[in-house]
Amino acid sequence: MQEVQGVALRDYQHQAVEMLRSAFRRRVQRVLLVLPTGGGKTVIFAHIAQQAALRGRRVGILVHRNELMRQSSRALERLGVAHGRIAAGRGMALGHTVQVAAVQTLVRRLLQLPPDYFHLLIIDEAHHATAGSWRKVLGHFPTARVLGVTATPCRGDGQGLGVCFEEMVLGPSAAELTEQGYLAPARVFIPPGPLDARHLRKRLGDYDMREAQEELSGPRLLGDVVEHYQHHLAGQTAIAFCCSVRHAEAIAEQFHQAGVTAASIDGRMDAVEREQLLQRLEVGELRVLTSCALIGEGIDVPSVGGCILLRPTASLALHLQMIGRCLRPAAGKAQAIVLDHVGNVRRLGHHLDPIAWTLEGQAKRQQERGINIKLCPKCFCCMATQVRHCPACGVDVRLLEQQRKAAQQVGVEVVAGQLAELSETERRLAQRARKTEQAQAQGYDDLVELGRQRGMKNPQGWARHVMQARGQKRSRFSQPAGARSAQRELVV
Repeated sequence: MQEVQGVALRDYQHQAVEMLRSAFRRRVQRVLLVLPTGGGKTVIFAHIAQQAALRGRRVGILVHRNELMRQSSRALERLGVAHGRIAAGRGMALGHTVQVAAVQTLVRRLLQLPPDYFHLLIIDEAHHATAGSWRKVLGHFPTARVLGVTATPCRGDGQGLGVCFEEMVLGPSAAELTEQGYLAPARVFIPPGPLDARHLRKRLGDYDMREAQEELSGPRLLGDVVEHYQHHLAGQTAIAFCCSVRHAEAIAEQFHQAGVTAASIDGRMDAVEREQLLQRLEVGELRVLTSCALIGEGIDVPSVGGCILLRPTASLALHLQMIGRCLRPAAGKAQAIVLDHVGNVRRLGHHLDPIAWTLEGQAKRQQERGINIKLCPKCFCCMATQVRHCPACGVDVRLLEQQRKAAQQVGVEVVAGQLAELSETERRLAQRARKTEQAQAQGYDDLVELGRQRGMKNPQGWARHVMQARGQKRSRFSQPAGARSAQRELVV
């Protein structure tokens, strides 16, 4: 830890501050700091604002949500930094060197501030900085240095932030922060039969939530959500991310009917009511809090034991933000649990996967090298493909996979994580179907592909064996009858 004028910075936070200062000393005007959710971005920029104010520099901290404004204000108060707030319904107290400003309000009051007013602008959740209102604010203060902070330096469509920033400073990864104990370790489960979102339409770069809600509101899936919560998170608190307000209310009601204290939170509630619900979740009075889009950036409830993903997304940024809500460490919290009912982890990867962020956009890991995850066939825990033993139940996953493949070869079907032997009639029908499928494979390439589909370790060798057998059969039946008879006699 580095004690710096009233704030104890962790070593990596102190290093990030020094890297940012180095960039500004090199006359880089706009710098982006990337640090995972829970890594302490607010602590870092509050410290930077404090140090700038001590040198007489005017600082503007730009936010887009009331929760972020309160969070920034609390961080400044802990450092003893007097500051003003620029928000709807409030006058501007410009006597303070530091201002925390709601960007929606500031953009309407730009004419009240000269272009050289701010020396430093700090953008919280800077992945929003490409939006029109943010860029209008930045354009009004052309001489100000700009520091952006975010956990996910890409837009919802995966495009980069190079239009707003010149240089990127990368902090430690989520895996490194977890290893150092600054983030809670997490077990990720993908229950059987998650939503297949591939057929859902997209709107504005993400899935159509109306379509998703229809598929996720059936009684079977609602029951599965409660069942898996009770199995993996019984007695712990959790946040459920849903497709809509109506969907969130239905999920909360399903938990309530099962005897689990739950509530739904949405933007129609006033700030006091929302804060009360979050406090009830914090102390464990509520076990499950469901939400459409309200629980996200700026919402910190470290005691939460897990998150339930019921909102499919194509956005890596949103995916990481949702999981990040349960990763903050807390007293008595050994680990977090992630229940992914919508296949986000399969689509977008494990939250601990390394990501080569750039200002041009996210590294398209799923296209370049695939999503390297696999599921435990016993408990459905998600893990990296190279892991042999399940971190949740300890079973030898590779051995189970080998047994499953062997079972498929002799007519055993895998159903819901259990091996179930087929009847003799079903076995014969399956065997006949496999022979027909093999006969329909026209050549070597078709056979190799069929072998892959059947999970064979060496589909090429099997294909060569089949082709060789076919060749021998053709040559035998193409011989004259006398030759075949003589051959049989020699064999006997």
